Amino acid sequence: MLDWIAHHLAAGFDHFLIASHDCTDGTDTLLNALSAAGIVTHIPFSPDKSASVQWQAMKLLSRHKHYKTADIALFFDVDEYLVLDGLQISDLVGDADAVPLRWHLFGHSGHSTWDDSPVTKRFTHAAPDGISLPLAHFFKTLHRPSAFRELGIHRPKGKDATWVSASGQHLPPAFAAQQSRINLFGVPHHDERAWLNHYSVRSIEEFILKSARGLPNHTEKRVKTGYWAERNFNTVQDLRIQPMTSAAQSARQSLDAFNTLHEACVTHHRAALTALKAKKPVVDLIWQLELLAGSTPPTRSQLNAHIGRLKPLASEDQNG
Repeated sequence: MLDWIAHHLAAGFDHFLIASHDCTDGTDTLLNALSAAGIVTHIPFSPDKSASVQWQAMKLLSRHKHYKTADIALFFDVDEYLVLDGLQISDLVGDADAVPLRWHLFGHSGHSTWDDSPVTKRFTHAAPDGISLPLAHFFKTLHRPSAFRELGIHRPKGKDATWVSASGQHLPPAFAAQQSRINLFGVPHHDERAWLNHYSVRSIEEFILKSARGLPNHTEKRVKTGYWAERNFNTVQDLRIQPMTSAAQSARQSLDAFNTLHEACVTHHRAALTALKAKKPVVDLIWQLELLAGSTPPTRSQLNAHIGRLKPLASEDQNG
């Protein structure tokens, strides 16, 4: 979390609203310290187990004065890193209300073990731009809160805002009106000025911890090999975030006062990892992930065939 905060301080954000719940690893203590220092606003809450935890957190953040009064905001996760191609956040938004930022999926880059160092240094291989995989075209939205009713996981809620692409081109009013659209598949990627590096799998050991934790929307659902297969692309080396690393390192050094609290969290998770690796199903999963060293980007014909197989199933769901 400290690396993520440092990267985005260097990128131009000046404050962070972070919601937490049911912490057992010391993250809440770290967040309290960061909050006392004025770097973040920590919002602990006790979720209703019958509803999505992520949606509940988002509702709290939507109502917070720091969000409502912010000039520009972005609702995103600690495995998503904003990449700016030589410009400022304010320049990217310009006179518009919102900019959708495409996920750029990064694989495990061959790393099996967890090294406590920045993900931007460890993971340098990713899916190619323009991959024929809808998942790789999901987006999060840099936006002006004043133009919207409330936050959404991928896009804020509101129909009348002005949207521009990360290439600086105005998106049609239909894009703003179609609030269920959370995918940029089909929108050209050339001349993109920003995107989100999405380090959703990281190393095998980190993935094991993620698997035990569950999905953010449905924590009861375990993350398994299917999740890994759809995200672990190591097809091309991508170093486009590197021009931002020097400023991020300087920002990280300014957070050194919190290192002891960070290390306590790491110690907790290393103990959890040791306990997990003593279980046969986890050992089997590790072996399966080792065998699934990297996924092959699908061709457009493979994607079309997959969509063709899904369509009748969707019709059955609607009729049933």
